[in-house]
Amino acid sequence: MLKRPQKFTSNKQVVRDLQCEVIRQRFANRLGSLSYFGLPSSSLEDVAQWSPLLQRITAVERGETGKEWEIQNELLTNAFRLGFSRKLTLLRGDIDSVLISDVDSYGNKPSWPYDIISLDYSGGLFYQNQGGQLCRLEAIKKVFQRQAASGTKEFLLFLSFNLDHIDQHEVNESLKTIRRDLVRFGYGADQVIESYLKHPKEQARLKLYVMNLAARLAAQESFDSESESPIFYLGNRDTQMMAFRFYLKRSSRTFTPRSPKERLNQLVNRRMIEIVNGKQNPTNLRLPLIKAERQGEK
Repeated sequence: MLKRPQKFTSNKQVVRDLQCEVIRQRFANRLGSLSYFGLPSSSLEDVAQWSPLLQRITAVERGETGKEWEIQNELLTNAFRLGFSRKLTLLRGDIDSVLISDVDSYGNKPSWPYDIISLDYSGGLFYQNQGGQLCRLEAIKKVFQRQAASGTKEFLLFLSFNLDHIDQHEVNESLKTIRRDLVRFGYGADQVIESYLKHPKEQARLKLYVMNLAARLAAQESFDSESESPIFYLGNRDTQMMAFRFYLKRSSRTFTPRSPKERLNQLVNRRMIEIVNGKQNPTNLRLPLIKAERQGEK
């Protein structure tokens, strides 16, 4: 017997709609033939909305410790009920472990590459394993490496997480590095980045941290990254959530690594979307912008 389906808020549905818009825009000529790898809920509401666009679905489900099979079976049953079980392959285990080791708990491997990778974490971004490794960040890095190794030319990466257990040192040091690089490139960014560091909302700092992380990981694997406006909203039980959307395209770069295509000043000036009661509200959180002119230029 299936459990009561997991409920999603109207805010989450807007996020899903925005993700679907990006899929349709970026892959307009390939709709119906796309491949998906991700962390859907066992109710599969997220995948169900995109199913007509997909030909191949790889879902990862860990389940609850000691009774993993229950939620895994629920997922498979819902896939059958929704009519796309033939498209779906289930990998069993922790998604970060699957990405890092490239096998699930039973030795099954993902079929790289994928057109859409959706890392819809219910927890925070800075989860550490018993060895103190930031394994979630390592798993995201592996996405870029495995996609590059498989020869893909383009893909979408969706990343969602809550604001639990933020590694303040990691985030703040990253923003200080961004400030240093902006100043080195001639932008007057001291006051701007200081405003981010002192801002009362963690979403402000995480906007820059995640967008810069994706741009740099992309550049390391010879992808150009194009980011959409970051999203923040309240999820179930008023949990603070963030969602990011990135389009990655293989670039004709030299062997020597180059800087990310998206410049740091563009990332700083990117507006966000706050979703409240199912409605989108563009905002820059009252943060200052970096002027287009560099210091010393007229």
